[in-house]
Amino acid sequence: ADRLIASGAVSLSPDTRITTNLIVSESELQLPGPLTQAQIKAGSQAGQPANIAGDWRRAVSRARMALGIDSHIAGADIFAQVAYMDTQVDFRRRDIQLEDNADWSGRFGISGARSGGEWQLSYTGQYGVRRQQQFLNGGGTIPSFTGSAGPRWADNDLTASRQTISAGYEAALTDQFSLQGIASYNVHGRKITDLFPIRQQRPAAAMDEQYEEVTGLLLATYRTFEATDIFAAYSRTHEPPTWDVLLVNANGAGSGAALVSGAVPRRPVIATVGDQTADTIEAGIRGQKAGLSFDITAYLSWLNNEIVSTTDPVTQTVASVGNADRSTRLGVEAFGLWSIADSIDLSATWNWTQARFDNDLRFGDNHLPIVPEHVVALKADWRPGSGFFASASAEIVPEGGYADYANTVRADGYATLGLRAGWQGERFTIFAQGRNVTDENYISTVIAAQNNLGGADAATFSPGEGAQLLAGVEARF
Repeated sequence: ADRLIASGAVSLSPDTRITTNLIVSESELQLPGPLTQAQIKAGSQAGQPANIAGDWRRAVSRARMALGIDSHIAGADIFAQVAYMDTQVDFRRRDIQLEDNADWSGRFGISGARSGGEWQLSYTGQYGVRRQQQFLNGGGTIPSFTGSAGPRWADNDLTASRQTISAGYEAALTDQFSLQGIASYNVHGRKITDLFPIRQQRPAAAMDEQYEEVTGLLLATYRTFEATDIFAAYSRTHEPPTWDVLLVNANGAGSGAALVSGAVPRRPVIATVGDQTADTIEAGIRGQKAGLSFDITAYLSWLNNEIVSTTDPVTQTVASVGNADRSTRLGVEAFGLWSIADSIDLSATWNWTQARFDNDLRFGDNHLPIVPEHVVALKADWRPGSGFFASASAEIVPEGGYADYANTVRADGYATLGLRAGWQGERFTIFAQGRNVTDENYISTVIAAQNNLGGADAATFSPGEGAQLLAGVEARF
């Protein structure tokens, strides 16, 4: 991956500033395919034969430009930002998917103070168009993969839009108690136009849907003593379906599965899937005292129509997609930082997540797959002075996530160690960094969820990165 990031600001007056941002990136990710747990523990570097033969990979070229202005006028703060992003994707798997994406966005807002509180109004608009074409990878089936584009079998225009209007108010009701509320009205659009020749055996993959929802946040904060807050909140969020679950592939049937024409051709189809919402209550405490900084939050979420899907981890094609009736998230997010003298900081982060179905007709109260229940991160920083620094960090996952909705297979846990050292000056930082310095063989994630693996160690896991050494220079101007 190569990335260029540039930003700048010009002050037109003491109250008005123009900002600009530019991001240009190129990346290429090889896709060797999933492994079994046994292979990963043995240190296997093998790839799926079809992935190697078909040169499976994902190459992305992206450029994003943004221009903004913020100003203080007549007692109010206003801001506006417009952005444009162009993204080109070459996604090479069983098929070769070429994407030409153009995305525009705008954010506008105003805020001020009134009646002892602060108010805000904002508008967010987004509009994106993707031309997505799909070709057979060579002949389209093993062993005919070549890594080059064969016959085209799909051509679609995909249009996504979003409009959000938000209003919020925050007030200090007493010296210790404050209340904040935000309400938003959201409209999301999804439109798919089929540009490929249509016939009876290959009907159009087309849709035009809107998803509307009111979301918001209500947050109450109580300051118990200096620099310590107790808080509680309720929020509602909304997530419309993405292209990955709306436009899925029907891979044909039998010996003609690779054919673009024929009685049962390979073609894209529109999945029947709705948007999901989540209602969350949370409470916690955060603050600082005697060199200790801490932030602890407990939450419970109820999700309606959570989008769930299964994917063949080898061919990377969606096998099924739909909405669960109800599911829940129960969790804790905790962070602590202890400063010892002026040169040593010790920190720890713990995330606990129980993601479950709620009395599902098929899977009962099973855990949802992929997400591990516990993730712990530990870090020690040492800064002896004169700009020198060193740190040691560890990531610990006692047990990995499940690989199937039936909860018959679970990834093993792991622990990795990282080291970093260097020197930081006013404009330059020189560093060396080691990741997974003990070169552990571990499972980083479940690549794709299955319905029921029946306890079998299937090829559905991704290996973690081996030992790495990085060195570099950071410059600030």
